[in-house]
Amino acid sequence: MSRAALLLVLCAGCARVPDREILFQARPPNDSENIWALNPRNGAVRRITTGDSSLAHAVPAWSPDGRSIAFTREMPDHDELWIQDSAGARPRRIAHDAPRAISFPAWSPDGAALLFNGGLTIDRMGVWLIRPDGGGLREILSDSTNYRCPSWSPDGGRFVVGASTPYTSEILEYDLTTGARSARTFSDSTFLDCPQYSPDGDRILFTVVHGGTDPQLLSVSKVTANLAVLELASGRQRWISRNAGVSSFGHWSKDGKWIVFQSDRHAAPEEGDSVTTAQRLANLEIYIVRTSGRRLRRLTTNEYMDAHPSW
Repeated sequence: MSRAALLLVLCAGCARVPDREILFQARPPNDSENIWALNPRNGAVRRITTGDSSLAHAVPAWSPDGRSIAFTREMPDHDELWIQDSAGARPRRIAHDAPRAISFPAWSPDGAALLFNGGLTIDRMGVWLIRPDGGGLREILSDSTNYRCPSWSPDGGRFVVGASTPYTSEILEYDLTTGARSARTFSDSTFLDCPQYSPDGDRILFTVVHGGTDPQLLSVSKVTANLAVLELASGRQRWISRNAGVSSFGHWSKDGKWIVFQSDRHAAPEEGDSVTTAQRLANLEIYIVRTSGRRLRRLTTNEYMDAHPSW
């Protein structure tokens, strides 16, 4: 095959991968933890935020129009919710009156609001709503349950969220108009985390952490986790990944054909290995895969953590 023909074949394959950049957080050696953007077609990486060693910029999320990024600043004694309206722009803080622990911002489909988790501690968070201009802050869910990773339905009328207690874990769907709640799937032996509606609203992608229902499992060195999809019409569940190690925090591409996620599958500890949590986190890299579970690709390769990707 000629070089020109080979390039055409390669480009044809690349064209099937969306060119929208993937956001993720990373902390290179001798640097602070910041937000980066990765082009999945050519591997080009650019830095989005710049902080100092006393804080981390985390869990980034694109606005629907791709012009703004919501993220958290993790300070030593509290967290903050910030928005950067364009690359190079000065970030602005919103949600000044929210609780001290903040995480997982998610834009509404029309970009007019954000959901996020907020609470006094990271293991007891509720769900809050706010406008991008900082107005309209209100708490939507708050009780003895710990809520994680809210995700809007495509019509903006509902959201799903991981909901866990020490004994049970479920993917909860909440109707923003009526306040009605329903469990889309439930477990008393695994931790169900970070659900994400598909762009067509027919499926929910989520993480299944094996070994119990406690979210603190995520920091255990030998825990395993994999991605699954729930078909809402049939209730059928299928696996996207079934490997040793952690494959988690999956997000759909905008066309619904790909999934981006974080994983240490390339360096998962073997049975009997002694691996610290810090070592486990340092092994996290960014992967993409087709929603069929095929065409797995590793996008980052380094000696530090690349985590919490979103497309």
